[in-house]
Amino acid sequence: MKFVSSFVLILVFSAVLSAQDRQPPDNQPHITPRNQPQAGNQSQPADEEQPNVPKGESSSRDAQINLESNRPTPPSADAGSDDVQEMYPFDPHKAAKDVEVGNFYLKRKNYRAALERFNEALLYKPKDAEATVGLAETQEKLGLFTPAYLNYRAYLQILPSGPVAKEAQEAVTRLEPKVEAQKTSPELQAILKEGEAALSQNDFETAYARFAKALQTLPDDPLTNFHLAESLQGMQRLDEARLFYQKSLDLQPNGPHAREARRQISEIKWILGK
Repeated sequence: MKFVSSFVLILVFSAVLSAQDRQPPDNQPHITPRNQPQAGNQSQPADEEQPNVPKGESSSRDAQINLESNRPTPPSADAGSDDVQEMYPFDPHKAAKDVEVGNFYLKRKNYRAALERFNEALLYKPKDAEATVGLAETQEKLGLFTPAYLNYRAYLQILPSGPVAKEAQEAVTRLEPKVEAQKTSPELQAILKEGEAALSQNDFETAYARFAKALQTLPDDPLTNFHLAESLQGMQRLDEARLFYQKSLDLQPNGPHAREARRQISEIKWILGK
């Protein structure tokens, strides 16, 4: 009987040990306490101080807006290509934001920054009245009288009875004598002579630089447009040359260079397959 009793006790003891082994770890006693935060210690581990930011992104404190970055660059006549024209989507909201920032800079006399924003606004919304008159005011402040004069007139064409039409008309009257004086200035005449001399030697790049500068003062001069077209054609910038030949022709349909302008336009269209 003692042997049987001992055998039964051994079986019971073995069953108890087996049951404890099958319990989940969390139900077992821990000899070493787990790493839990101590009471009153609110510090976080180093790798938990900042929220996880996906690679390539930044946290909110790093996402500072830079008003002078991420802007599109206006197409330049010097960097233009015959077959690649940079186009900008029509975006009135973007244009309105540029106008707002441009006016901000204009009031603070940061004219170069204002000039950039008004020009950009007109890329996204051509013939925007507010951007046009803002650009005219900025150009006048910078002493760019001919472009300012033309933009004041452009505003009056867009909104003849606009909110600043009276001021624009006064500016046109005020700037007209300065524009006329610039057309006859010795500096301008020297630039034109340098362009003609370069063109006579087939130095098309120098000629282009001279006539492009002269065109800032004489945008509606048919001969300057014609010479600029010749320069561009010599540089193999044919599509641009065609546009300036056409402008020269539009300004003076029966002028001394009209026949040659028509001939060159036809030849360029044939070469370009237009």
